[in-house]
Amino acid sequence: MTFLYALRLNARRFPTKPAVVFEGRSQTYTDFLDRVERMMTVLARRGIGPGDKVAVISENHPDFLAAYVAVTGLGAIPAPINYRIAPEVMADVVARSDSKTLLLGDAALDHADLFRTVVDDIVTIGDGAPQGLPRLSDLLADTPPDPPQGQDGTTIMLHTSGTTGKPKGALRSLFGMEERAIEQRFRPDDRALSALPICLSAGCTYTLLPLYLGASVYLMRRFDGAAALRLIEDERLTATMLLPAMLQRMVEAEGFASADLSSLRTLQSGGGEMYLDLKRAALDKFGDALMIYAASSEAGPYANLTARDLRRNLAGNCVGRPFFGVELKLLDDDGNEVPQGEVGEICTRSESRYDGYYKDEALTAETRRGDYLTVGDLGRIDDEGLLWFTGRKRDIIKSGGINVYAPEIEEALAGHPAIAEAHCIGLPDPHWTEAICAVIVPAPGAQLTAADVIAHAETRLDRYKRPRRVVFMTAVPRNLTGRVLKAELKEAVLALPEEETQ
Repeated sequence: MTFLYALRLNARRFPTKPAVVFEGRSQTYTDFLDRVERMMTVLARRGIGPGDKVAVISENHPDFLAAYVAVTGLGAIPAPINYRIAPEVMADVVARSDSKTLLLGDAALDHADLFRTVVDDIVTIGDGAPQGLPRLSDLLADTPPDPPQGQDGTTIMLHTSGTTGKPKGALRSLFGMEERAIEQRFRPDDRALSALPICLSAGCTYTLLPLYLGASVYLMRRFDGAAALRLIEDERLTATMLLPAMLQRMVEAEGFASADLSSLRTLQSGGGEMYLDLKRAALDKFGDALMIYAASSEAGPYANLTARDLRRNLAGNCVGRPFFGVELKLLDDDGNEVPQGEVGEICTRSESRYDGYYKDEALTAETRRGDYLTVGDLGRIDDEGLLWFTGRKRDIIKSGGINVYAPEIEEALAGHPAIAEAHCIGLPDPHWTEAICAVIVPAPGAQLTAADVIAHAETRLDRYKRPRRVVFMTAVPRNLTGRVLKAELKEAVLALPEEETQ
């Protein structure tokens, strides 16, 4: 179903049921559909029609969520953009998306003059001062709903998080909503916490999913661990999707131990590795509600790990069994399936895959392996059929002509009690091609030296996998989803003097 069609059906099924709850304000399904249809009318009168792009730069807000349904309802394509990247990069992404209109939220209003240079039509959403621009709320109040008929679609341009360069526009018309509901236990009677930034792929999908099913969305403007605890407890919320970094902040929030979170039936996590201590804390608190999945903006979800399988595979980065409806193969560089237990490139075929990168056929072709799709994730499958994520092709360090997987080193180093985080990068080296460098974030109050790190590595890693340089940092660069930006980390390390080197 299209998003608009699903919303119209749910407005008939549950007319008085809350569709979106935001900062104490609730919109029923009837109210939300009315706002969406008014928004469609406003945008159509501003010239938006099938195939047009509408950029959105905003923190989480009900009108941002309504824009997904309204814009696709016109057969147009919403192009959400990460509001936390540099303004110049945001403007470049708007320009490259060929957007006809920009819906601009409070978080980026100060840069309206910059955006005027790349898009002709700007409308503000949110609650801030519009700075001379038309305000969407005012336009909606003055416009009765009269949307065009028969134009609705499902395509969204979801920009990748940009860990390796400029964000890329991934066109998605397939989201596998039914498959997600079956695999991850989302239901129409859910009261779902939506705390991820909905400008990102996971936030978009897992906020639209409850509306697609007829559930209630409790939308947070931005995530706060303590506030999320209170909202789950007070409203008896039943489902959510949280990145590991968000879950960590919730676990560390005051009141976590005593909070009654027993209403949660589904706590889906993913978007990065969950470390051992966090797995244990989450299992202790949430039990069978906890699941971990693997996905990408291009491939959609491809594996899911239940709490039962997680308890038996706490160490390492097990991401579970192939997702419902997903065909999964591990291929070598020649396109052959690797034997069981060996590392190969994760390639998938499903009804959740993306259509392609906008205006970049060559880059799109790089993700295709015949009918299968890959973004360079690497993994192995054990004898129980469980998939273990071992890294990414770009996360391989070529040391002395041998491929070394950075996540394997990171996992070994992270077992030291004085190490909070361990990240490995390859540095240029005339003898080894790349020298393995460990970037260590010590645990609070810990006394740790490079010699301690090397000694720990010697007991757990083969000689050629051991770091040749150790660098200490208090924090590492991350993107909005919490993933480490290894390119920026490498630049930062190369700018440092060669200290703490073994």
